[in-house]
Amino acid sequence: MKLSKTLLSAIVLGMTVQAVSSCHKEHLTAEQKKAEAEKKKTEQTTPQTTYPDSCPACGMG
Repeated sequence: MKLSKTLLSAIVLGMTVQAVSSCHKEHLTAEQKKAEAEKKKTEQTTPQTTYPDSCPACGMG
């Protein structure tokens, strides 16, 4: 099976771009980590006012 050189280079380029974009790791500063922790804390303490699994027929849950 013969594949052209341009096709093989396109395949390798696609694999490289996919690998590079999947290895991105977000680095947070201390302030950002603290803000994220506060956000999670407030989300846990606030009561939930909406019901995600409400009945589609009557809308009452």
